[in-house]
Formats: sequence, structure tokens, C-alpha cells
Amino acid sequence: MRIRTAIWIEDETGKVAYGLGRQKILQAIRNSGSIAAAAEDLGMSYRGLWARLRHSERRLGFALVQSRPGRGKAGGTTLTPKAFRLLERFETLSQEIYAASDKAYARHLKRLL
Repeated sequence: MRIRTAIWIEDETGKVAYGLGRQKILQAIRNSGSIAAAAEDLGMSYRGLWARLRHSERRLGFALVQSRPGRGKAGGTTLTPKAFRLLERFETLSQEIYAASDKAYARHLKRLL
């Protein structure tokens, strides 16, 4: 057995601003350079992925992506500098929280279960 931990950031109304799902979306956009390709890679609709991005941008208060119109090398989508930092820092935060929850589980419940 092991403990599972979910981490997300909510706005003041309790709506998700950022979490593992948004993290995966940003990673897919970073890797593919395209919202459409990221949606396909994640098995999501383009519209659904775009809506999640826009909700997060509104709740976080800054842009996550920058799009260039056009096809091929001329067009595409990249992460904003703030989105790159968010991606890196959320990963670091997540790893620290997972490690802490594993230690707490081992201290309190592992021998019992």
C-alpha cells in the first residue's frame, strides 16, 4: 500500500487555477509547439484544452501561452516565460509534497497497514 496525494491551486472562489491536468497541458504544448497537437497527444478536444488554458490564465492573472499565426515553422504556440517558471516550480513543489506525504505515511500508518 501507498499514500496518494493530489495537489492543485484554487482561486478565491474555490475554482481550480492550476494543477496536474494543467501541468500536463503545458508540458504537451511545450513538447509539441501546438495546441492542436497537445490536445491530440492528451486525448482531449482542442476546444476543451483551450478552455482550460483560458480559465487558468484568467484565474492566475497572466498568460500561459503565446501563439503565432500560420502553418508549419511560421506558426505555433509557445509557453510564456511565466508559464515556464510555473511548470518548473510546480514540479518542484509537487515532488517536495509527495516526499513529505510518503514520510508522514511511513511514520503514521505503514506498519499498521
